[in-house]
Amino acid sequence: MFEIVKIVMALICGLLVFKTCKNISNKYLLFLVIALSLRYTLSAFHQITYDPFIAGFSMNALGSISMVLLGILILPNVTFRLRQYLIFYAFFAVIIISGMVNQEYKGLINVLVKWGYFFVLSAALFLALRLQPPKIVFKVLLVPFLLPLSLQILSILLGEVKATEADGSASYIGGYNHEAAFSMIIVGFILVLGWLERKTIRFHAPIFFIAVFLLVLVNYRTSMLAVLPVVLIFILTMLSERFESKYKLPILAFASIPVIIIGLVISSSLAERFSDITLVFTNFDSLLKAPMYYSDADQDIFSSRVYLWSQYLYAFFTSDWLNQIVGLGPEHWDGLFSHYAHNAYVSYIYEYGYVGITLFLGMNFYLLKQALNNQSKVLGKKLFFSVIGLMVMSLSTMPLWNIEGLICYALIAGAIFAKGQPPISQEFT
Repeated sequence: MFEIVKIVMALICGLLVFKTCKNISNKYLLFLVIALSLRYTLSAFHQITYDPFIAGFSMNALGSISMVLLGILILPNVTFRLRQYLIFYAFFAVIIISGMVNQEYKGLINVLVKWGYFFVLSAALFLALRLQPPKIVFKVLLVPFLLPLSLQILSILLGEVKATEADGSASYIGGYNHEAAFSMIIVGFILVLGWLERKTIRFHAPIFFIAVFLLVLVNYRTSMLAVLPVVLIFILTMLSERFESKYKLPILAFASIPVIIIGLVISSSLAERFSDITLVFTNFDSLLKAPMYYSDADQDIFSSRVYLWSQYLYAFFTSDWLNQIVGLGPEHWDGLFSHYAHNAYVSYIYEYGYVGITLFLGMNFYLLKQALNNQSKVLGKKLFFSVIGLMVMSLSTMPLWNIEGLICYALIAGAIFAKGQPPISQEFT
């Protein structure tokens, strides 16, 4: 039944995307809308698009590869020489070296395609923002999210749920395959919506908070943690823009009361689900041990994440010196462990060694620094906290392992690199 709903909504949203594309004169923005719409549409029909289609590649994978190739063709040569991407190129180089040294060629290809996808999207957004103001670009970028958002709302209304936890809780993910990837789609929507200037669209604030509520219904707790900094800065910015300076402090103090109350209500309803997080932070030193020393109770902490991290770290620290420098290879864990690491930092030190994890941290700190250099202080703060959100989320999952998470990262990077500078008309056309 719900598959019919997905087909109907895909046709309706596809028509809206087509109408939007007809009015876009910015070719880089047009590419972004097409790339995001294609990804979210293909992912909605995962029963078909996730299976091998041609030469072992799924339709989803072929869609990503085609967008990478199209992006490379569209982007001007000067884009590949932008100094902003130097540290990213160094990280890509470590991925290649690690893959070659460990002969992990399949994993190397998979990872390079993903980061290629990141590059073309982030560069396209950078160029789009150099041709048109942020409020125009970000408003148009909301269109590709119509399909997943409408499907999630319909899944709530029609009772289409996915049971995901042993405690009986359920996820409303609009018929998509997994709540982890779907949560990143909603996170992406929240980010873009949060970056918009006030009054750019009607009912801006209500739509933003509805999107946050929809993310809660996805029931993926790490993504909830990721948007908390973004939600906070959105509320503070919204209030500060509405009132004169002399009224800001009392207004913010008064407004904090309902925010705190709502936070307490949400935290109490999710207390059991977040209790393991508190346990990890309060007993972290006692949990740092080899996996063979974990009791059955220890192995269950934080949905078995801590036990999983110990397996990865033990394998890394007992490897030879070369593997510790450049890692054991991209996606080397596949076939050795039952799950990916559920921690980006643990995964990157395991796959790319000390050099890789250093460069990954360097990439994020570079983005944080550049965000504060934005000509718009308000947008710069929002982008800064967007990076913080993903860094926090990376502590207990791997948002950049799937394409949906890399889309968020690409949008953040592209917006940061544009720095809010006035649009130009010739350099990148």
